[in-house]
Amino acid sequence: MARTDKKTIAAGSPNNLGWRELIPAPGEIHENQIPVGKVLAVLGHFSDLHVCDPESPSRMEYLDRLSDPDNKWRDEVGSIGTYRAQEILTTQVVAAMVDAVNEIKNGPLTNAPIEAVVVTGDMTDNAQQNETSWYISALNGGKVQPTSGNINKSEWVGSHNVEYDISYWHPDGAPLGNELDRPIAKFGFPIIKGLVDKARSAFNSSGLNIPWFATFGNHDQLLQGTVAPDQELLDLSIGDKRVIKLPEDFSDPNLILPAIAEIGPANYLETKNFASSKISADKMRAFNSPGTFAKAHISAGGNPVGHGFTDENVANNTAYWIHDLANIRLISIDTVNPHGGWQGSIDEKQLIWIREKLLEAKDKYCVLLSHHPSPTLVNDYAPTNAPRRVIRDELLKELYQHKNLIAWIAGHVHRHASGIHTREDGSTFLEFTTASHIDWPQQSRVLEIVKEENAIAIASTVIDHQGHLEWQGKDLDYLTMAGISRALSLNDWQRRDDFNPVLARQGNKEDRNVVWRVSDPFS
Repeated sequence: MARTDKKTIAAGSPNNLGWRELIPAPGEIHENQIPVGKVLAVLGHFSDLHVCDPESPSRMEYLDRLSDPDNKWRDEVGSIGTYRAQEILTTQVVAAMVDAVNEIKNGPLTNAPIEAVVVTGDMTDNAQQNETSWYISALNGGKVQPTSGNINKSEWVGSHNVEYDISYWHPDGAPLGNELDRPIAKFGFPIIKGLVDKARSAFNSSGLNIPWFATFGNHDQLLQGTVAPDQELLDLSIGDKRVIKLPEDFSDPNLILPAIAEIGPANYLETKNFASSKISADKMRAFNSPGTFAKAHISAGGNPVGHGFTDENVANNTAYWIHDLANIRLISIDTVNPHGGWQGSIDEKQLIWIREKLLEAKDKYCVLLSHHPSPTLVNDYAPTNAPRRVIRDELLKELYQHKNLIAWIAGHVHRHASGIHTREDGSTFLEFTTASHIDWPQQSRVLEIVKEENAIAIASTVIDHQGHLEWQGKDLDYLTMAGISRALSLNDWQRRDDFNPVLARQGNKEDRNVVWRVSDPFS
């Protein structure tokens, strides 16, 4: 059972190396009164799938170790996030979440059928076209083949087929004659023989039984969610050379900051003199643009065809759209700053479009979808002579004019969080984020929107994916691998202290299983 109002998954006690097993725990009842009234919509909410091609040479895994708890530059560079031990298991987690929603079928509190799933961005990890095809296959259903580069052997940094580096987790253990890697020896990570090869083998996803809709995120357009692609970076991504480490005499962490910039401009390091290795080239590692991303969804078909995107998005190279459900208008916006930086903004043209679509639906309840939540819409960088970017306060000023907006659903921050916006006249709308599929706790939500006598109730029930809680000794099918991924995410060695604590991503109790209430503009 995936519903956390029935049972939850908790962290056990750490062993002598800090590793914690996952244990079953009691369910978490809903905060606030259960809604009663007309059901307007029941939606699933996924966010931040981060379906990853872990073998891609345009990733920067070698930087991530600077955030390790014993690295001298940790305080200066912060949390980098270019490597995760579980990055080889992302498609399996998506398929396991699909199974969870298909099993639930109905809203836990209203018993009304789930009408659609909304996916609020960062579906891919490195803006690559092969990652896009894998995630679409996992949600649409059918064969998923998360393999790139060399079809016969893994070239992931944690495999035995590339130069051994003790900073990365090697599920097969150490190669003969080598010491164990740091994740295993220092942080208690397990040895799981055969996982590297099994993680890239084909499997079948059942696919969602209901329509789903996709919202564009920074990792869907920018390299590592930060750097705008150019020809040089394209050549790197589809090519046969991978940078493997910083130079031995590298001594200035400030040179790293543009590659992980919150606000543009952002640039990869100059790596011509860095150590590198040969890997297999792959043209499917080419990058997305808004238009190619939309085209991939339309070409894949499914229900609805395009998953929100239309031919107009392809023609205009845009990634924002609307879709009207029976009682709710979904307005999906593109908050990616195409000039770089991992925080968000929109352009003036889109601000006008948002106004038009809200006014056009003045007699309809509206839900805004974006990848970035409002506190992170701070990236106003634009190159000289480029149109200006619109950030948080200007967008909120516009949204406050439209009482038919009842909720804003977002992701990006990889945690459960929520808040209520209050307009000058006292009317309100909800804004919340949902945790990611890549980091702990790897959860999604079911949302039930109900018209009560004097308010709109929005009920949230957090759901766990169907990955096996006890995975040790099981066959390495996709549900076992999804369970392994969840255990790895809990045990991230960079988040075991107060630097960026892993459990904080669960949010507070009132951010999870809860019934929020906002103004009914039509009461």
